[in-house]
Amino acid sequence: MKTISAKEAKNAFGSFLDSAQREPVMITKRERPIGIFFSMHDVEALIQVSEAFKKDIHNGIMSGIADVEAGRVTEYSQEHINDLKTKLRARLAE
Repeated sequence: MKTISAKEAKNAFGSFLDSAQREPVMITKRERPIGIFFSMHDVEALIQVSEAFKKDIHNGIMSGIADVEAGRVTEYSQEHINDLKTKLRARLAE
């Protein structure tokens, strides 16, 4: 990701906009990140991914509710649940 200062973005705005069409651009002020500029194409892609995740989560929840209502459930000990949490957190950290 390209990084430029707020002053550079202001002084060369046209170049800044051109850069953002190719890749996200991080804006810094006093060497600290203050924001990221995305092209509309990137934003639209992020929205599509977000909507797909929402749909997957909704479908998973509905599937789980259907399983409970149909009696397709398994009781787990707290130890087993904690083990699953640990494994999930490890996967998220990858």
